[in-house]
Amino acid sequence: MSYFRQFPKIGYDLKNDGVIQNVVNIYRSIRPLQQYIDNISAYKYYEIKNGERPDIVSQRLYGTPNYYWTFFIINDYLHDGLASWPMSSEDLYEWIKEEYNGFAITTNTIIRRNTDQLITDHENSLSGRFQIGEKINGGSSSANGTLKKKLIDMNQLIVQNCTGTFIGDPTLINNPSETIVGETSGDSVTSYQVYKYEDAPYQYYLETDITYQRVVDNGIFINGGTPASDLAFISNRAHVEQANMERSNLRVIDPNYIRQFTDKFETLING
Repeated sequence: MSYFRQFPKIGYDLKNDGVIQNVVNIYRSIRPLQQYIDNISAYKYYEIKNGERPDIVSQRLYGTPNYYWTFFIINDYLHDGLASWPMSSEDLYEWIKEEYNGFAITTNTIIRRNTDQLITDHENSLSGRFQIGEKINGGSSSANGTLKKKLIDMNQLIVQNCTGTFIGDPTLINNPSETIVGETSGDSVTSYQVYKYEDAPYQYYLETDITYQRVVDNGIFINGGTPASDLAFISNRAHVEQANMERSNLRVIDPNYIRQFTDKFETLING
């Protein structure tokens, strides 16, 4: 609440009855002058510990929980509020389980050409195929589930509420796969590899690029593209965990300058 006390008040007809009431102008979303922020030399960095809330960090740094709001002002990634604050390991585990439940069925797109080398079909492509929400069936496994989404660029069908286990694993002998059929659309593709959704590829990179892990097109699924043996990937789980860890590196104002900053902010917000 100490944050909103610094905002000016405006007259507003809340009930549209002609009665004007003074309310906090929460729409006065000011970002302190970027030049002023960047010129402050008294910044430090604080590593948020597992489960620490903003008010707890403020108490540790400044001896009071009332300066928690400064974190959301000087860190761009926190401008969306508490939803951007790093989750505890326990909360993150539960969030991943809920957000990434189900399975990812990947396909291997094969380009078909005629005798003139003109493309006639992109076999196993997901573009223009399947309907979100329809029932998906495995032709050999008899597994089934509901199609939650299609990730066309990653050649993935995300299926939830599954019964049974879909077939697809190129690392095994004979590269077992099966026909995946949409019950409503009648569309079908051949599975390539099946993952738990949380363990499925988020992005691919060359195995030789382990340092930077720069994104490459998933040519593994395209004839003549990058061979599977040359590609590695970052899983959905690893991506989310890395992003959460990066948000734990918090820029804070040195305790010696906190009053100077808050006084300047109040001047700006009411200016």
